[in-house]
Amino acid sequence: MTLTESCIAAAVVSTLMAIAVPSFVRAKETYSLAAAARDVEAKMHATRIAAIVRNQDCRLTVTSAASYVMECQTATSSWEIVERIALSNDITVTANNRPEFHRRGNVSPTATFTIGNPAGKTMQVVVNVNGRVRVQ
Repeated sequence: MTLTESCIAAAVVSTLMAIAVPSFVRAKETYSLAAAARDVEAKMHATRIAAIVRNQDCRLTVTSAASYVMECQTATSSWEIVERIALSNDITVTANNRPEFHRRGNVSPTATFTIGNPAGKTMQVVVNVNGRVRVQ
């Protein structure tokens, strides 16, 4: 292979990489957002199970844009933090309520957690009154 052929091959590969890299970045952002939403969904399920197993009310509370906690109510009616969850640097979380799971697995009030990324894309994790959790 001559030097000219090598330069042409390098130019073609560079052009293809310049075209492909932005779509890889978007795919990574989408994957990270979906993974964070699934993590929040899993923690909601875990909170529901904790409420049933412990026979106490348990809830998820957003503490900052990048973290939330699982809390369970004690015999003295105070809330004990069971687990602290921190999201990755570029993912944020907000909630319109604190879903409180009861001993039978139902929840009151219902809530929607909105998970977002720096690109402005969001996904929602919704819990209804029966304790059903879904990602939208």
